[in-house]
Amino acid sequence: MGVRFNFKMAASIPLKLCSPPVYMYSRISLFRACPGRWFSGTGAVQGATPRLVQVEEPPPYTPARLAGRPYLSGSQSAGFPEFLGRARPGFPAMFQPGDTAGGIEEWSAVVKGVIDRELTRSGALLFRGLPVRTDQDFGRLCQGLGYDMMVYKGGAVDRSELTDMVYTAADEPLEMTIDLHTEMSYLPHWPRKLMFCCIKPPGEKYGGETPITDMRSVLRDMDPALLDRLRTRGIRYIRNIADRSRDVWCWQRTFRTEDREEVEKFLAERDFSFQWNSDDSVTYWYVMPATREHPATGETLWFNQATSHHCSYFYQHPNFGGAGRAKFRYPFHTCYGDGEEFRPEEVSHMQQVQWRHAVGFHWRAGDVLVVDNMVTGHGRMGCTPGVSGRKVVVSLTSN
Repeated sequence: MGVRFNFKMAASIPLKLCSPPVYMYSRISLFRACPGRWFSGTGAVQGATPRLVQVEEPPPYTPARLAGRPYLSGSQSAGFPEFLGRARPGFPAMFQPGDTAGGIEEWSAVVKGVIDRELTRSGALLFRGLPVRTDQDFGRLCQGLGYDMMVYKGGAVDRSELTDMVYTAADEPLEMTIDLHTEMSYLPHWPRKLMFCCIKPPGEKYGGETPITDMRSVLRDMDPALLDRLRTRGIRYIRNIADRSRDVWCWQRTFRTEDREEVEKFLAERDFSFQWNSDDSVTYWYVMPATREHPATGETLWFNQATSHHCSYFYQHPNFGGAGRAKFRYPFHTCYGDGEEFRPEEVSHMQQVQWRHAVGFHWRAGDVLVVDNMVTGHGRMGCTPGVSGRKVVVSLTSN
């Protein structure tokens, strides 16, 4: 998939339609109706059939300020978008139950039909009003979809597993705004779908949105000269992960093992360069492409974490407080594949283009957001300081 890179690593760098055509596929029947599009499953409960209707009006949203926002990398740069955009019709495409029939297993069949038909085209789907209240409910919904669930192993953020294959979206401080990115695009294998669920929203006035951005548009707006350099040279990712004795964000949690040999096997299988350090931390580095081809559509997409893994992310981080370290000694850092650093204006440009095409919506309890991880990037808006009630969980699929 995409371009294969073989760079030598420097060892020193440690519709509104009233006509009713019917579509049949799998176990799902889809039919168009006025005023929306209806989806129904075959899993009837006491004679009733669960149904979803597409809501054409996007969810209302009071845009969050971006420019100058505390704990948002790049927000102080000239030209940074002033506000996060509002959700627009179809992005995310929004669906809600047309009735209350059915349990979670029955709803899974209907939801899967919508995902299989609509996700890659729309990029993001928001299901509102499903009977999902707990981590376990969400886990059952995801398992009922029948996709291959993916273990979060080798990821760059600290993330806790709450129940089988359901994780916290991120364990970063809630006031921190997480830069837009495509999940695990820094690895040779990444999730195809991300499924988020809001168990407890912080409230519309307190932040905590999960912004999404259109990677098709991002690629079109990227500076052609910069894009050419990135495609030619690739992106080098550098990771530094502490031992459990020194930090909760440690290699034992990242690789889900206590065994160094298991870590080395994981890295060697991916042809990553690595070294163990005197403080029992591990440093590793490798090069990946900046764009990839979508396996279903063949279209080329902006697919990387050049900005969210750049060391400048930590300059705004409440737990780090500034640029006091060598660039490659932060938990993660990026540069060109040959080791040359990105210029500050290049990082700013990439950040601004990604945020320019981003939209947000206010979470409600039980919302399920599904994104095609290659078509749509995501992030997290920081919460108002002192807010502790936000809980958003996630599951990943490999297909």
